[in-house]
Amino acid sequence: LNNNMKLIIDFDDVLFHNTNHFKERMYLCLENAGVSRQTAEEYYKEVREKEFSLKNFIATLIFRQKIEKFETENIYQEIMQESRHFINVELIDLVKKIGKENCYIITNGEYEFNKDKVFTSGLSALFTGIFIVPGSKKEIIYDLCGKHKDEQVIFVDDKPKFIDDIDPNLCPNLKTILYDEKGIEKLIIETNKLHEAK
Repeated sequence: LNNNMKLIIDFDDVLFHNTNHFKERMYLCLENAGVSRQTAEEYYKEVREKEFSLKNFIATLIFRQKIEKFETENIYQEIMQESRHFINVELIDLVKKIGKENCYIITNGEYEFNKDKVFTSGLSALFTGIFIVPGSKKEIIYDLCGKHKDEQVIFVDDKPKFIDDIDPNLCPNLKTILYDEKGIEKLIIETNKLHEAK
């Protein structure tokens, strides 16, 4: 497509169907282990705002429910192994066109869990850099904008707070796209614009 651009893209609910597919898988596997969906959902509401560790989440629920025949690791692997079925195929096609050397993932959350999600989804091979941060994404974005200051950098995220966090004056070569139901269209329009400007 275009060698004059870099794409920085969020993982959950952008590249990866987290809320609709992965989380459903999580609840299903927990139910199979004897944790009711209601119990799991209520506990999830308590912990999701913190740095969410799926292993800790499973371990706590099993402990609270006194379930002894299931091990945390087995349930974790059972949830994870379906990850490759939850990728955003349309968006991945665009990433492949843009090329690995131009694409980065930056995702927010607990390190081990997010690394496992990215790798078991099979997407890690399509990106030249994968960053997992507990808080703001802006420092990495500033760094990448600085490294590629002669290129257009596009940052795609589904959460406005990560976009609003960035000072546009520090990244004159940055274009941000809020990934909503029109997210893929917006991204295609931007990449086409760059392609035509070449």
